[in-house]
Amino acid sequence: MRGRGPLLAGKLVRPAAPAVLVERLRLLDLLDAAADVPVTVVAAAAGWGKSTLLSSWASTTTTLASTAWVSFDRADDEPSRFWTYVATALRTVVPTASAGALAALAVPQVDPLDAAVPELLNALAGLTDRHALVLDDLHELGARQIHEGLELFLDYLPVGFRVLVASRGEPPLPVARLRARGRLVELGPDDLRFTRGEASTLIAGVTQAAPPTGLDDIVAATQGWAVGLVLEALSLRDRRGRDGAARRSGVHHAVDYLLSEVLAGQSVDRRTFLLQSAALARMSGSLCDWVLERDGSVEHLRDLDRAGLFTTVVDEDEEWYQYHPLFRAALLQKLSDPERVVQLQRRASDWYAAQGFVEEAVRALLESGDRAGAARLLSASAAEFLRVGSVGTYLQLGEQLGEEMAARSPALALSLAWAAGSTGRLHRVPRYLELADAGPDGESTPGFVSLRGAAAALRSVYGADGDPDAPVTYAREAVALEIDRTLPGWVVARVALGGALLARGDTVEALGPLEEAWGSPATALLPAVSRLEIAGLLAWALAQPAGDWPDTDLDPQQQARLRNLLTTTSAEAQATEGALGDAAAPGVGLLHAAGGQLHLVSGRPGPALTELRRAGDLVAVHAHPALVSLVLATLAVVEVAHGDKRTARGAIERARAALADGPVVPVASARLEAAEARAGRSAADGAQRVLGEQLTDRELSVLRALRGPLTQREIGRELHLSVNTVKGYTKSLYRKLDVVSRSEAVAVGRELNLC
Repeated sequence: MRGRGPLLAGKLVRPAAPAVLVERLRLLDLLDAAADVPVTVVAAAAGWGKSTLLSSWASTTTTLASTAWVSFDRADDEPSRFWTYVATALRTVVPTASAGALAALAVPQVDPLDAAVPELLNALAGLTDRHALVLDDLHELGARQIHEGLELFLDYLPVGFRVLVASRGEPPLPVARLRARGRLVELGPDDLRFTRGEASTLIAGVTQAAPPTGLDDIVAATQGWAVGLVLEALSLRDRRGRDGAARRSGVHHAVDYLLSEVLAGQSVDRRTFLLQSAALARMSGSLCDWVLERDGSVEHLRDLDRAGLFTTVVDEDEEWYQYHPLFRAALLQKLSDPERVVQLQRRASDWYAAQGFVEEAVRALLESGDRAGAARLLSASAAEFLRVGSVGTYLQLGEQLGEEMAARSPALALSLAWAAGSTGRLHRVPRYLELADAGPDGESTPGFVSLRGAAAALRSVYGADGDPDAPVTYAREAVALEIDRTLPGWVVARVALGGALLARGDTVEALGPLEEAWGSPATALLPAVSRLEIAGLLAWALAQPAGDWPDTDLDPQQQARLRNLLTTTSAEAQATEGALGDAAAPGVGLLHAAGGQLHLVSGRPGPALTELRRAGDLVAVHAHPALVSLVLATLAVVEVAHGDKRTARGAIERARAALADGPVVPVASARLEAAEARAGRSAADGAQRVLGEQLTDRELSVLRALRGPLTQREIGRELHLSVNTVKGYTKSLYRKLDVVSRSEAVAVGRELNLC
């Protein structure tokens, strides 16, 4: 297991069949009979056999060509991580689309609703065979954005594709709506309850003996609960020949058994190991040796796994293990020494930190209850999380700490504001900035002269909603405060100013701070992604014509500077793209856009179109919505010149969406209007088109809300949706109506009597 957010391969593999597997034909047949129903939810408490049932069905059903599998835990409660697991699991079904989605998700600022979800849905729609995706332990995930993204995903599942969900309790999905539309099959405890015959087979398999005479009492006592039956069988096997005590059903019986029977049958050394290692959520031999101050832990783990004592291998290398949640809870209850548990978890955090597993180190401190220690480690590790692109995980950990800890540390609050902005949680940025401003004095943030300078640079990028001049004002404040040329903060402030000026349309003025930043020795201290973003901003500024757009003439000297910049950054850009897959940093997208503009100037429209299309895919994650709009408007005009007006309208639609909730930027709006004029689109054209797909209830609600003056963020509040979900539904209804703007959508909707 590696730290800082890598995927665990074991989560993408169906759970291995238990030593004794009861073939539950009635449930397997029920799942097969639901082949044409897109969503299946299996909901019950722990130990009812949800995962075993779905794994058994996936390995035996003849109704599918393939089944992808993902098992989740609390570490996956972050949208990008969730969709990265889903895209990776679907690689066996739609390898090309999954690769594209994974590459897009590797970019820190990417919004899964804009990147992974549409790409995966479009690819699934092209499948000819039947396939399924199993989402196991979905109850572990509480992030609202995950639930909304999954709702969107389920709304547009193509015919022939199924999603099966296993959860403890009803998952946070639109269950009532799916149920009403006949798109949902549900299995609960009453369905999963073992029948007398199934219980007899299970107990006989575990005990290797004939079913006991008191079988009916056992089934009644356990109420058909799978884990309860297994525990009873183990008890019978270990107490053969002795009278069974009175049994109680449910979790209490399981815990009693675990405490009295399993531990009592172990050696003193094994018993001590079990009790103390239960303090760890996951275990390896080396981790246990360090935490428990002993040797030979790996042999204990292997023996426990072989003995079937509720221990599971969680990775392909068979290095990492975990206990069944009920088993672990029982062991911790028996340990009954809270101070010892905390001590062990703190030692685990020290081990993780020494190995470079920063995320796990923070999680161990959180589990121990040491929020102050977790906050200190998280604050000190911000640069490492940001460097490797795990900003979503960083934000998730920070929000687990709560605002109280961020209020005590302005540096932590500021880092969380950066993480919130970088992952599209713009609504969280102002609050973290407030906490940073109100926090105690005396703290500094690495790489900056002052917290005020870092905060001003951040506000320039993320904190100026609705005011086109505010980003420039904040950036100038950052430049005035960050005066140490040897620090990265000096570069960041000037990049913020250059980006703000460029987004506002002040191209000539933007060149100064951007060239200063690019030429600074401190730039070498920044990660490759950050260096390329500076180069991309500078290249885009150099690529802008002096005359009225879409004039493509460039000053010869400006052309030469641009060619030189593109040449000197080419190798690093290719290496960065290679490291991140098909997508890279926003700066690489701007480099492609500038290269496309240079091809246009040189009379090479074909290569220009290729570069601009690539730029359109990459630059959409840029922090400045105006820059996204400018690049996509340029692409739209070139698409029109190439004879593809439909693709041009798609680029315009994306450009409009980028600007929807940002400040009004005249230069971006003017460029979009020019692109739309060239695309030659009218509302009447859309009204004459017969809808090939009906709008969903959600889409109709959004369409009706678009008639008024509300922004997408305000529409989200009215409909109890996030702004990203509103954007997702808006893009879908634009596609169905064949329009590219809000006014067109409303006009076509009225023509078709939809609103």
